[in-house]
Amino acid sequence: MKETGTRIHFPDRNRIASELKSNSVVIRGQPANLENARQRIRADIPVEFIVDCSFERINAIGQSSLLQYFSTTFDVLLRFFPKIDGVNCQVNIRGHQNGIKELKDSVIYFRQLMHSNLDTVVMKIETSFDHVWLIRDHIDKIVAATGAGIRCPDVSVLKELPKKYCVWIRGSFDQVHLASSMLHGLLPMQLMVQVPSDRVSHSFLVEAKDVDVLARLERSMDTLTIRLTSYEWNARNLFDLLRCCLDQPNIQTIMPNLPSNWLGIADITRNTFISSSQKLSNFLSSNESGSAQQFSAMVIDIPQSSSLSDQTSSTRSCSSPLTDIYKPTSLAASRYDHDSSRHLSQLLETVGLFHYSDLFKQNEVDLAMFTTLKDEDLISIGIVSFGARKILLNVIQELRR
Repeated sequence: MKETGTRIHFPDRNRIASELKSNSVVIRGQPANLENARQRIRADIPVEFIVDCSFERINAIGQSSLLQYFSTTFDVLLRFFPKIDGVNCQVNIRGHQNGIKELKDSVIYFRQLMHSNLDTVVMKIETSFDHVWLIRDHIDKIVAATGAGIRCPDVSVLKELPKKYCVWIRGSFDQVHLASSMLHGLLPMQLMVQVPSDRVSHSFLVEAKDVDVLARLERSMDTLTIRLTSYEWNARNLFDLLRCCLDQPNIQTIMPNLPSNWLGIADITRNTFISSSQKLSNFLSSNESGSAQQFSAMVIDIPQSSSLSDQTSSTRSCSSPLTDIYKPTSLAASRYDHDSSRHLSQLLETVGLFHYSDLFKQNEVDLAMFTTLKDEDLISIGIVSFGARKILLNVIQELRR
């Protein structure tokens, strides 16, 4: 993403099974460039649909043939998960948001190959505690608006929270895609700006409340840190308030490019963010372990600027406001690392299994992801040899130690 003029860091610990997860991806650059990076990340978000089919039919065609054909024709990745009954198989078809038409065509064609008349697909969204909290009161309205079925984890009892926060969506392709897009529009987004305290007009606080933006002020010496948080579908109001904080003219307002179907979720959830976040704060403070849950969001952080009107200085200049975005990992999934992939290939060579390197590359498995795999994962990417799987599982166990 160098063409966006930003610097982006994905938390490495999110890709290690035993590590605590961070819900932020850091993007640093000028405010206008940050919006370009936000759009680029959203376009590159992996989108995965789940379909069930006959394992016998898959074997008749061949997993490797299916993998190659769907990769070259639709630019999608197939993953196979045989079910315990030995008859059926779960197939995950993964593409990207910016290739949603090709992804839909691939799902339709796959069902035709499998001789399946079912129009139902499933999507699993791995998200965060705060996102589940924000969406839970709106699930029924989203179901009514999309026709999809949605199952959301229960977060009402803090001591009984699940280890992972997964939202399941079931319905037709269009229903599931629309529901998932609306749920993504309810992700929290936070803009943070640091400015000299004597240059800030507090009149924006009234405007923030009117447009359902939660505003927090933190004073340190002569610097004021302002945090503006709301749903991501409300990004236009967030950026407009940011402009007011920086005392910029209207001509410099950033206009985010938002999906058209977010208009529906805007009508459903308008003027609910502040009240939901306050309920969350009260809920966490009433529990002893509440501090373990962080309210996380996409954050734009603009350090203190000695010249707020100067927008052209280099990124090292103290007179130019630089910006950081912290992007939720529920949007930007674990990053595939090509360097780590090369390390995995070297490891496979040392145990005499280098001929499986291409399989791991095709499935975008690098060394960090490799350490999280289980036996059924190895089968799903095409490693059927019992001996090879046994060796690989022993290697994974050693790496975890």
